[in-house]
Amino acid sequence: MTAVCSALRAAGYPAASAAGIAEGSNHYVYDVTLENGDQVICKFAKVRDTEKGLTAPHLDTLFGGRLSLDRESYLLGLARTQGQLPVPRVHGTHDSPLGRCIVLEKCPGVSFTEWQAAQGFRLEPFLTSLEALGRDFGRLHRNIRLPSFGDIIDGDTIEPGCGNFADRFMAVTEMRIARGVKKGTFSREEARQTAAFFQEKFDALRPVLSADVCRPVMVFTDMHGRNFFVDEAGVPSGYFDLESSQAAPAALEFYGFRFFLFNFFDAETFPKAEAAFFKGYRAAGGPCAPETAEDEALIQLLSGCRLLELSESYWGVVDAVRDTWGERMKALLLRYLETGEIDYPALGQLWRQRDGQPLHPQP
Repeated sequence: MTAVCSALRAAGYPAASAAGIAEGSNHYVYDVTLENGDQVICKFAKVRDTEKGLTAPHLDTLFGGRLSLDRESYLLGLARTQGQLPVPRVHGTHDSPLGRCIVLEKCPGVSFTEWQAAQGFRLEPFLTSLEALGRDFGRLHRNIRLPSFGDIIDGDTIEPGCGNFADRFMAVTEMRIARGVKKGTFSREEARQTAAFFQEKFDALRPVLSADVCRPVMVFTDMHGRNFFVDEAGVPSGYFDLESSQAAPAALEFYGFRFFLFNFFDAETFPKAEAAFFKGYRAAGGPCAPETAEDEALIQLLSGCRLLELSESYWGVVDAVRDTWGERMKALLLRYLETGEIDYPALGQLWRQRDGQPLHPQP
C-alpha cells in the first residue's frame, strides 16, 4: 500500500496507512487513515477483468455510458444537496502516478447486510430499516426531476437524452445481448429471439414511457445490501455507489429492490418487505409508487433486462461462490421469456449462497 499512500501524499492528503477494500468492480478502493487519525476512502479506476476485450475501458457495463471520477463526484454532490440524502462529501479528484483518483469522506455505520447479521436476522428490524430506506428514496424522487432519459453526466448533460425510455433501454438491452454473444452466453438464435421479445415488450409500453408522461428521476440503479450503510437503528447513513446513476423511471430503482433486498428472506417475507418500503416512500412524498398494470409490467421488464445483464456478466466467472451463477441467471431469464414472470425468491437463493443469511427471518 506504499504506492497508494505516496500518491495521496502527493495530492495533499497526509496518508499514514491504506487498506484495500474488496468491493467495487470498476475501482480499486482503499480505506485510508491520515496522519491526524481521520479516515477517508480513495478510489482508482480499473477495467473489469471479465470485460477486457469486449468493451472500451471506463464504460459503464450496466448502461454503456462514460464512467469517470468527475462524473461520480457530480452525482454524489447532486444526491447530497438536491436529493438531501446521506452521501459522502467529495474531498477532491486528482491525477496521480497510479491514475486518476477520487477521495471521499468515509461513511459512518456498516453495510445493510452486516447490520442484519448483527441484529440476528430479526424480522422487525429488517422491516423498519426498509421503511427508512423508502423514505430516503421517496425524498430523492420527489426532489430530483430530470428532462430526459440517460446517463446523468453533469448539470447540463444527459446522454443520450432520449425522450422515450423505450428507446433508451432497448439500446441498452441490445448492447447486453451483443456482449452475451461475444462471451458465448447466447447463441445467435437465442440472441435474435431474446431481442425480439424485449422489443415487443418495450413497444407495448412505449405510450406510457414518454418523458412527458413517465417522470425521469435520479435512480441509483444498483441498490444491494453491501453498497449502502446504516446506523445502529438501521437508518441509512451512507449511499456511496452512485457511479451508474441514471435519469430514468423510478421503476429502474424499484426492480432492484425486489431483485436484491425484498427477497433477502423467504417468499412469505417478500410482500411485507415491499409494503414496508412503500409505506416509507409514500410518507416522504415519493411521487412514483407503482399503481397501475403498466407500472408493474415495467418493473417486471426491467428485472428481465437485469437477468439478461447478469447472465452475461457472470458467464465464465469462477471464484468458488459464483461458479454457476451465469448458467443459473440464464435459466431464470429463459423462464421469464417463457412465462413473463420473475422468480425473485430464486434470485434470493443465489444471494443467500454468498451472504449466508437464513432462509427465514428470526422472530
